[in-house]
Amino acid sequence: KQKTAYEMGLGKTLQVIAFLLSSFEEGEEKRSLIISPASLVYNWENEIHRFAPALPVRVLAGTAEERTEILKNGVPGEILVTSYETMRRDQELYKGEDFFCEVIDEAQYIKNAGTKGARAVKSVSAQMKLALTGTPVENRLSELWSIFDYLMPGFLYSYEHFKKNFEMPIMKNEDAAARNRLRKMTAPFLLRSSKSQV
Repeated sequence: KQKTAYEMGLGKTLQVIAFLLSSFEEGEEKRSLIISPASLVYNWENEIHRFAPALPVRVLAGTAEERTEILKNGVPGEILVTSYETMRRDQELYKGEDFFCEVIDEAQYIKNAGTKGARAVKSVSAQMKLALTGTPVENRLSELWSIFDYLMPGFLYSYEHFKKNFEMPIMKNEDAAARNRLRKMTAPFLLRSSKSQV
């Protein structure tokens, strides 16, 4: 029996690859950037080669000089893949770069908004941003705020406003009205799938 992409653990990955391939085939010339945990960087490269061989893809790896060369001398429409740690070290290199799409995989890596890694990811200039995660909230609602701060800065207000009007009422007082308001605000931007749907 052939396995589905979902059963292979590739659901979100394939959706992104299909979207990037479609954009490339429609003539998108700007490059896109995928940031993932280091253990998944080469998985992304392999899956792009496997499912969308027409898409040019390169991993930002090697020495600082080699990474700079890759970043500064790109091919139109190519996909660059890097890790959160490398992105944090290379943050200055991205100034002046403008991407079509920035994708963060395992987006819970930026759940703490104040970290250097989260700030580095959020500093990238991109026309569109996507966040992939199976667990948008692991412990605190501030994690959801941080992911939305990457996707659409200001949409969930400042963190102080969010904490006062959503996080504290929901977490401390189990405020159903605040929970429903937050759900209504975020639901249109959350694409979720279950095994039964797939």
